[in-house]
Amino acid sequence: MTPEVSSEVSLKEAKAIKVSLVSVMAALSVALSFIQIPFPIAPFLKYDLAGIPLIITALLIGPKYALLADTVLMIALLRGGDPIGAAMKWFAEASTFIPMYYTYRLLRGRFSKAKVLYASSSAAGVTARVGLMVLANYLVDPWWFLIAHWVSTYAKAVSLTIYLLPVIALFNLTIAVIYIAVAYPVYLTIARRFRWLINAGGE
Repeated sequence: MTPEVSSEVSLKEAKAIKVSLVSVMAALSVALSFIQIPFPIAPFLKYDLAGIPLIITALLIGPKYALLADTVLMIALLRGGDPIGAAMKWFAEASTFIPMYYTYRLLRGRFSKAKVLYASSSAAGVTARVGLMVLANYLVDPWWFLIAHWVSTYAKAVSLTIYLLPVIALFNLTIAVIYIAVAYPVYLTIARRFRWLINAGGE
């Protein structure tokens, strides 16, 4: 077998394994979404662990695969009858792992220590999630409050949203930190054992 053919087969095998990895991570993300713990300050916000497999997927094989798994999670959540909540969950997770991935990739040549590299990319992911989710909730929540009949006028809905934004920011900050703390050792273990898969085929 020529080197060219061997390389092509290796690339095909890597792609197949990546698809399999996405399938496993998407299923794991959906399963973990059912484990919910109310946020003490605002019980209508729920902690879950669904974002952890998505972060690991993004760092291992790229954000496009993580977005695919994230979309599977959103479709699964649609069965709960809350399309706005499902879409916001999709956006929240994407706003975490995409900045993490690209910051990690940007700084990879500048830092040799994995902990420093991961901490820097994690800071980018947390900051992006908190900022973008505050903005998203500011834009979306007033309409949701009106649809759910929490308030009777748009002005009241905006006032309620602004009142809740600090709580929403704190929730997204804490859940992102939990995700990152759990994902780090798992990511390092998989990355060390399957480095060939991460490098094969590029992005």
